[in-house]
Amino acid sequence: MTVRRKLATTAGAAALAFAGVLGTAGVASAGSNGQQIYFYDTLSNVYSIHLQGYNQNGDYWQLCVNTPQKETWVGGYWWKGNVEVSYYSNRDCPGNARAYKNYWVPTSQSGDWVTINSAGT
Repeated sequence: MTVRRKLATTAGAAALAFAGVLGTAGVASAGSNGQQIYFYDTLSNVYSIHLQGYNQNGDYWQLCVNTPQKETWVGGYWWKGNVEVSYYSNRDCPGNARAYKNYWVPTSQSGDWVTINSAGT
């Protein structure tokens, strides 16, 4: 294969890959149709949280997230509107929650993340 043909093949493959990325759908734009959740454990005694509310598509969604560190970034899930957060003293959201809080998550804002915390739980 000649150098010219190798370059043409490489350029063609790159163009197809780029077009494939452009053609994908369903990914929310940062900060424009829901937000991701950043959890800060102010009390250092929450080991999992259960989130429930609506996503960027208007679908009702629930998610349990282990929070072994003081800070947990719950990326890849976009929330908007009222989100109920349940706090657990153990991993994997077992049994009854020890506390609940509601948060209002804006549909759009300048950043990508909304902070929730364990204060008052």
